[in-house]
Amino acid sequence: MTARWFLAAVPLAVGLAWFEAPPIAVSIAALAAIVPLVGLIGDATEHLAARQGPVAGGLVNSTLNNLPELIIGVVALSNGLSGVVKASLTGAILANLLVSLGVALLAGGLRHGEQRIDRRRLNVSASMLMICAFCFIVPAVFSLGAPEGTKGLSLEMSVVLLGMYVVNLAVTVLAPGNETGLLATEEHHDDAPQHSSGRSLAVLGVSATLLALVSDALSEALVPTARSLGLSDTFSGIVFLGGVGSLGEILACARFARQGKPSLVLSATVGSTIQIVLLVAPLLVFAGILLGQPMDLAFTSFEVVAIVLATVITRELIQDGRANWFEGCLLLGVYVILAIGFFHLPN
Repeated sequence: MTARWFLAAVPLAVGLAWFEAPPIAVSIAALAAIVPLVGLIGDATEHLAARQGPVAGGLVNSTLNNLPELIIGVVALSNGLSGVVKASLTGAILANLLVSLGVALLAGGLRHGEQRIDRRRLNVSASMLMICAFCFIVPAVFSLGAPEGTKGLSLEMSVVLLGMYVVNLAVTVLAPGNETGLLATEEHHDDAPQHSSGRSLAVLGVSATLLALVSDALSEALVPTARSLGLSDTFSGIVFLGGVGSLGEILACARFARQGKPSLVLSATVGSTIQIVLLVAPLLVFAGILLGQPMDLAFTSFEVVAIVLATVITRELIQDGRANWFEGCLLLGVYVILAIGFFHLPN
């Protein structure tokens, strides 16, 4: 609830952008405004899913879970910041796998000691993580030999990825007890009263609209701010856009971990990462075509290496089905190391 006080930053950010205030002031206000808006979208999605029953609820959760990342990406893409969009996707993946999971393991481990996760679900999630990493390696490798063919390759891969997402929805939503689903859609019960569907939809619509406005202000001010601070565009996209956009998952994972629900932590971290690859990235490729902006899946070599390292390390730590606070510290340490690397990376 404390984060709701940051809602005051929403009109502040829009006003500063309207009156062309210094970019660094706009960026700070916009980043602060995104925090509560992401939380409101997450809360509205949970209330809406709880009201719709297991099938429709699973569909709502699976579809809207990464709505903030998609909105931020589309708005930044409309401003011609395709490189920043890719960096924000990289940042979202790193934040989910390293920060969200790391914070959850740390919080849950300190409170409950060692926790165990269902091995069958882990095996599916760990395998899918490697496939997600593979999806970033292929365009990067092929772009070295045929840079001009990257756009067509990315478009065709996007169709395949969306097809995989549709198949996953059919398995996890229509057969929720089937352990072969790629995204975990486990139900969790909250004793707090649920909002009506109408109220949840209204909150979701208003929050998404405000997030688009704030993201527009941030995307226009982010590059000048980064340049004035001596930061690269990639670092700004990964740490600021990617990290803030994933704040909802970070807070949710910490809450689930303290409640002793490690399986839900896995759903919110690994599942969200898989969804970014299968749904958000392909949709942004199609959005680039509609907006007339260059957008493909050929990330920089540094981003690909960071994603592959994060997936491999996460897979190695979770595949034994046991989780403790020390493993959480390791994941957070890896994120800090990667962030330092991107900090020293020039444009």
